[in-house]
Parts: sequence; C-alpha cells; structure tokens
Amino acid sequence: MNKDQNQFYKPEEMIFHNDGREERLLEFIRAHPAYGEMQGNPEKILAAIDQYGRTIDFLMNVGKEKGRIVAEELIPEFEPDLMVELGGYVGYSTLLFGAALKRAGGRKYLSFEASPKFAAISGSLVELAGLDDTVEIRVGPCRDSLRELRQSYATGVIDLLFIDHAKVEYVNDLKLCEELGLVGLGTTVIADNVISPGAPDYLEYVRSSTSEKIARSQQKKISTVADDTKDTSLGDPYLVYETTSIDSFEPTGEPDSLEVSSCLRIEDESGSCLVRTAQT
Repeated sequence: MNKDQNQFYKPEEMIFHNDGREERLLEFIRAHPAYGEMQGNPEKILAAIDQYGRTIDFLMNVGKEKGRIVAEELIPEFEPDLMVELGGYVGYSTLLFGAALKRAGGRKYLSFEASPKFAAISGSLVELAGLDDTVEIRVGPCRDSLRELRQSYATGVIDLLFIDHAKVEYVNDLKLCEELGLVGLGTTVIADNVISPGAPDYLEYVRSSTSEKIARSQQKKISTVADDTKDTSLGDPYLVYETTSIDSFEPTGEPDSLEVSSCLRIEDESGSCLVRTAQT
C-alpha cells in the first residue's frame, strides 16, 4: 500500500455532501488552468477532482489509492465486458474505471446514480473525458435501475459489479442482483468501504456458506412477512463466493478495505459443489 501523506483529502465533516460542493467542483474544473487539456483526458480530470478534494472540500470518492487497485489491478485481471457500479456520485470512479474498462477491451460501463444532480455532474465529466462511447449513466433508484437492466439485458451476468452506495443497502441490492440473475457464476463483486464506515452485514453474507445463508433466509422470510412494506430480497443462497479483503486507504488517509468476491461455484445445502466455473 502506498500512503502518500501529501495526497490526502480534507477531513470528512458532519455535512459532507449535497451542500453545494458538487456544483462548486464542476465550476472549479471548468475554471481550471488545465481545462483545455482535459478534453478526452480522464487522468487530467481525475487529477483536478483530487486537487479539489485536497484543497477545498472533502468529496466522498473512492479515492486514488483504492481506485488504483481497481483500475490497474482488478479490471485488467478480470477483463470485464460489462461492468456496473452502484453509486456513481460525481463520476470519479466512473471516469477511472470506465477508462480502465475501455483499455481492457470492455464494451460497456454502467453507472447507477440515484441523484439527478450528481448524475448530471458526472455526465458532464464523462462527456469532457470522451468516454460517452463506453460509459452510460442511469438515473433513478438503484433497485429500479437493476430491474430495468434485467429487462434490457435479457440474458447473461454482470462481469464486474462495483458497490459504493448506501452501506445499509449493500446486502439487499446484491441479493436482488442474485434473484434477477445479474450476479451469478463468473461475476466478481467489489465492495468499497467495508471497514470505513463498514458493512458488517455484507461481509457476513459474502463470506457465508450455503447452509448458513439458507438458515438466515428462513429467519428473514418471517420478518419480511411481518413487514411487507419493504422491498426486501432473499438472494440465491446457493451461489458461493470466494472472497478476499484488500487493505488500502480512504482519500483522507483513513484505513479501509475493498472486499473482492468472485462467484465461482454453486453448492447444495450440504456444501457439495454442483457447478463450478472454469476459473477454479
């Protein structure tokens, strides 16, 4: 891990987003002395976003350290044709990973963002970077976007899924992807912020065996019946992940980890492997 003391963002405040800083970021980029060099150059735009985060306002981006791991190590390793991110914010990961996917020969990078305002900023930066041929931003509630994706992408799984939205939604949205068949054999899921601020329920789920997940899903069914107002998914407990943590840092320098979970086999309730991908 490379912990560069000179690259840290300003500390995260009590209010750390949606207070005008995102609009100020776009103004900062458009007024930047290097703006003319940013056309068709994602790296220059990313450098300006990092400069803003270091000198003006904290931004809740994946950041340079964890972003480098995904863009320079994981995307070239998995060579995804279709990559999807849940939570695009102002487009830092969208630019970084979209450009990496394009270099790796991938076809499409989909960024799901609930906020129309954030999506518009991200879209402006994607256009500036010249990535509109690869990157598509879809605006709206995440679960609606996932269901719409299944309709438009009728068969096949997402090759690489990056989860970086509300931490309390990680498990439920991953389970929806499993139910829809968007996550299945051959999918690798990368989850950000599993240490800071943390996603313990998510880690428990991707690290569990089939029998453990079945037992918990039976309990979940009871609570779901008791409260049918929630859009709750039960997932596919027979999908088993081989998962590992990669330690790194938040943009502010706080320790954090990425959880990288590849779905490589299907088991029965006893733990016997029924189907295995060619990767194992």
